[in-house]
Amino acid sequence: RRSITTQQTLIYQIFYHTIPYRPTYLQFKAASTLPRKHPMKKANSSLAAVPVLICTCYTACWYYTSSKNAVATQRLVQEYEYKGAIASVSSPPTGFQFAHFPEMMVLTALQLLTGLCISWPIHCLLSSQVKVQTAGTAPSPSPSPLLSPVTWKTSTGIAVGILHFIGCLCTNMGFALGSASVVQVVKLLEPIETMMLIALTNVVILKMGAGHGITVTKALSVLIIVSGTAMLLIQKSAGTGVLEDATDDETSINNTNTNTNNPVNYQSVLFALCSGFAMASRNVVKKISLSKVVAAPAPPSRSITQVWIQSTLKGLSNYFSITAVAAVPATLCFLLAEIIGSSSPQINDNNMLISAWMLTSKSVGSVGKEAIVFHGLYNLSSISVLGLISAQSHSILNVGKRIVNVLIASIAFQEPIGVFGIIGLFIAAVGGMLYSFEGSNGNGNLFTVLLGQINLRRSFCSACIGLIVSVQLLSGMNLNGYQLPSIYDNVYYGSTVPSSIIQKNNGKYAVWMFPFPPPARTSNEIIALLAQEDNEEETALTLICAYSNACKAFEGHTKINLRDLTQGTYYHNYVRDQAYHKVRHMNDFPYHIQAIAMLGLLLNEEGENVCVRTLGGRTEFCDVEAFSSYDPYEGNELNATNFPFELFNDGPVSEENNSLSLAPRVMLTTEKFAMWGVEDIPKSMCKHFNSGEDVQSYAGAAWLPFISEIRDKLNALRNYNGYYIGNALMAQNPFNTTDADYTYENMKKITLASIYSTEPGIKGMEGYIRNYTNSVGPFGCRSTLTDGILKARKIKSYFSACLTLTTDMQGAILSNEGYSKSTYIKNDILKPNATKLPSPEQKTKIIFIDVVDQEAVPRSVRDSKDAIYMAANVEPWYPNCEEKMGRYSYSYKLLSTYANQAKVVITSRIHAGLPAVGLGIPVIFVENSGAREQWLPGGKQSVGRVEGLLDVFHRVQRGVDGKNWTFGNLTGDVPHSDGVHLADRYRASFWNRLKKTHYYRDSAKMFGMVPFQRLGRKNIEIGIQDTFHFVLESDLTWQTKRAIEHVFYFHPNCKVYVHSNDISPNELETFTEAGFNLVVQAYDLDLLHEEELHVPHKLRNNDFQRASLPLLLLRKLGGIYLSKETLVLKTIAAGIEEGVVLQENGDIAMAYHSRQSKDVVKSLTYMTKSRSMVENSGNLTWSFPVLSNLDTLKCIEDIKWGLDDDTKDKIAVSLHPSSFASIKTIKIDTECYKIIEKLCIFCDEIHWDYNE
Repeated sequence: RRSITTQQTLIYQIFYHTIPYRPTYLQFKAASTLPRKHPMKKANSSLAAVPVLICTCYTACWYYTSSKNAVATQRLVQEYEYKGAIASVSSPPTGFQFAHFPEMMVLTALQLLTGLCISWPIHCLLSSQVKVQTAGTAPSPSPSPLLSPVTWKTSTGIAVGILHFIGCLCTNMGFALGSASVVQVVKLLEPIETMMLIALTNVVILKMGAGHGITVTKALSVLIIVSGTAMLLIQKSAGTGVLEDATDDETSINNTNTNTNNPVNYQSVLFALCSGFAMASRNVVKKISLSKVVAAPAPPSRSITQVWIQSTLKGLSNYFSITAVAAVPATLCFLLAEIIGSSSPQINDNNMLISAWMLTSKSVGSVGKEAIVFHGLYNLSSISVLGLISAQSHSILNVGKRIVNVLIASIAFQEPIGVFGIIGLFIAAVGGMLYSFEGSNGNGNLFTVLLGQINLRRSFCSACIGLIVSVQLLSGMNLNGYQLPSIYDNVYYGSTVPSSIIQKNNGKYAVWMFPFPPPARTSNEIIALLAQEDNEEETALTLICAYSNACKAFEGHTKINLRDLTQGTYYHNYVRDQAYHKVRHMNDFPYHIQAIAMLGLLLNEEGENVCVRTLGGRTEFCDVEAFSSYDPYEGNELNATNFPFELFNDGPVSEENNSLSLAPRVMLTTEKFAMWGVEDIPKSMCKHFNSGEDVQSYAGAAWLPFISEIRDKLNALRNYNGYYIGNALMAQNPFNTTDADYTYENMKKITLASIYSTEPGIKGMEGYIRNYTNSVGPFGCRSTLTDGILKARKIKSYFSACLTLTTDMQGAILSNEGYSKSTYIKNDILKPNATKLPSPEQKTKIIFIDVVDQEAVPRSVRDSKDAIYMAANVEPWYPNCEEKMGRYSYSYKLLSTYANQAKVVITSRIHAGLPAVGLGIPVIFVENSGAREQWLPGGKQSVGRVEGLLDVFHRVQRGVDGKNWTFGNLTGDVPHSDGVHLADRYRASFWNRLKKTHYYRDSAKMFGMVPFQRLGRKNIEIGIQDTFHFVLESDLTWQTKRAIEHVFYFHPNCKVYVHSNDISPNELETFTEAGFNLVVQAYDLDLLHEEELHVPHKLRNNDFQRASLPLLLLRKLGGIYLSKETLVLKTIAAGIEEGVVLQENGDIAMAYHSRQSKDVVKSLTYMTKSRSMVENSGNLTWSFPVLSNLDTLKCIEDIKWGLDDDTKDKIAVSLHPSSFASIKTIKIDTECYKIIEKLCIFCDEIHWDYNE
């Protein structure tokens, strides 16, 4: 028994000490004969662990760097395409495309040369380490030379290098012509190529008697790999339905494929196959060359560190030698490509070298460097692994690498794999494992023998389960907003576009969403095309134009409501939250809107003949799928969004206009549109930065076509000649201005809509304000305090409230990654496809924002599971709080949380409460007083900052009657405060003022901001009148509008009929745009007589026929009739008596009758007999004063005159028709000023003046 053990030991030592460094199958076979507890058995186990560890580390590095290289190369290609390297879609290429060859040859050469530069210093460093570690010890193997003679002195070595160059170039060309994931899918076929080459080598070159070496298991495994790969390619080629599968970047972005319905570019597939064949040939030829070299015996290195270094040195030597040979043809191609590729203005107008563009261009960023550096690293890792295992095993690892790369590329480029693709990946993985297991049964190698030392069955099952879980998780990452869905998601497929568009029979649209006219050179062609509409020619265009100013030269253009058009599409949120995206994209914003409008038309139209083009363009686009990779939410620069530049081109263009020839950037300098704000701030200021500042900026930005610059608040008007909406807290600080700012041309572009300022601030800018109010319009005051100060100085002003009441955002969904209720703001902003927006019933959160007196809120509410605590000031720990978009994302998250999560907002900050009211969220405003009154940023409530604003909220204050908490535990619905009716009036006034600037009017209509949805529409008061009537002729004056305003002032949810055969609905559209229910309708007096009374002809021909019209209307519809001189002064109860109040001239001032009232018949019969209208005002409880001519004049001009005390509580007052109609202005503080101008909705229209 002892002699056998000694013999075993001797056999093992012979093999162990005489065979060269790399352990082989024979060494481990010898070790397998040792008893389990033999000392040499333990030594062998340690030796086995070292190569496994080395191989695993190198493989992990190989996988990571390969994925990084593929993604970076693909993105570099996209940037090159955006710069105009690919021909325009107006003339799609046929056959092979060579436009990418110069770029890819330069990239390949730089990759190989950089790889040499990386490997040389590493080899020198490790070689020196070997000498240090072996000093004074037993001899160890000499470091492998950096440039192996086997490579550069033999034909096979040179062949390996050339094949390596061809393989790299073909891989890059595959990336250039197709998506990264498709290239990786095709290269899954590399084991087939390797197996065929090995079989051919065994039979033809090595002439092995054993035959070709292809077993049944190998053939079966290869068949399985092919099946899985085919399924993946079929999945990529499907491109149907809702675009569940990814589309090729080349197809979707540039539409250069001749078959636009097929996202797989088969030129890319061909190059990928060539790359795989070249790489497989390289591996086989390299093994042949190594098999001819006999390594000198050397003692083993038992140190793990030494083994690692020796393996690394060998890999470096292999890589450097192969790459050095490959770099020779690569350098020649590099020089040729730079000459060819840089001779045209495809990179820029200065003929910049392609290599310089890759490394230094700001538009490329880091992707050029990554594509170059990671290529060398991944090839270094790959060849190092090849030095440890066989070519066949290396190909199997390649299968795993390709699968990982497919997953990474699908995520990076937002290409869903789909269920069919997942199955294909799984099948390919199974085939690869079977191929590997087959290798372990033959005259194997180190890698397969080591695999044989573990439980193969358990390994196989674990790997399959891991692959399935990984793929499912990665494919499902769109749930967290990382994967771009189809723009078909949730699309409403109606038979026509929204009613705001006049649809032509041929479905051809020219679109222009820019605020300025198109380039003059295109005008004649456009006019000619539009003129064909009358003849109904096939080429006729329907012109859709967002801005009236931009299309004045083109008759018959129609406008478009983008909110309606994009409803149900991926782009809808971009339109709804346009204020936020204007800040993100600045001057690029109009280009996104143009693209979204064109794609929205393609999505909403039904039929195959719908095509769109940019106004002035000759190329039309009819396939929306070609632009499915466009994602305006992805980045802040056009290039980062996969922007469809081809929509703006009619052929190759230069860098001068940034590939936007149909809408050059210089066009956007026609006018300036600024909002106030700040750019980056010191990190230390984050805690002191009030997000309310940005919320106010959003409110102004929403009305602008785009934002060309962000100006400092105090210097917003200084040396500025563009458009600006003033909505800010100035306090004691005045606007800084120069003499040039006083010109009317500059001031008319400024809208001072909502400013809070104190005495020092107004004094500092009084000269500018006086000039402004005298020539442009009144000063809108955010506080009644400011309004009072200005009126004391006899400067025209009005209380406007705050523009943030017009906040209108859909908001984003936040990731909800498990942060505590006090750090909820740290959640990420998700893309619109991440999850559905919550329904009103799902908005259950109670949002606390800086509540000054927590004890005023019940503890059960404060501790509710639905409570979320947020702060108006940007927290220092908030990511990137010092950067502009870091801060604006903070305020956007606040607004998004209100819009999508809030059941109620509880706060002590007005710019948390006001935008929440604007979004339709009930707000409970908590106040305090006394010693703890310091609760508003910048001062106490008593200083007047919020005078007039708090009335739109529910107000709570401990110890104050009328402000007690009356909302229970907030478990049910929280009603709005009646103050929302005030908010509706303020919003209407803002709209009435802003719409006078055509840019703001057109922007609001395009983005669907108007008509407003009234906030108080659900606060319906029971028991009051709800129907009113006016009969008007063509004399629609401001006095008439004020009469209508008074009705809505006291009856905001009522319906007002304006009966007129002369007035169009457009003349009173401001009311409907503000959300009020006003209907303009024509009437037929004869028909009314016949329908309502069946009266004889003698009445119809009576001189008082027209006087009967109001009564006939009341009999038919019921309600209250008012003359245009009668002003309602209070809410009118529903149960008043029927009756009539007449004016001095006998016309009706006010009448009330129910439907089908018999009193109407009595009144009309009396009219027939007495030839006059009967009045019963003396018997009415609701009678009101009717002023004479003299009293009306006194009411208008005499501040000492007033209504009698017994008439002040009446429901209305009627002014003398001729006196009221003749006035131009009313003196301030007169009775009529209080009646007419204080009880207004459109208070921005001032019809009063100061007393002399």
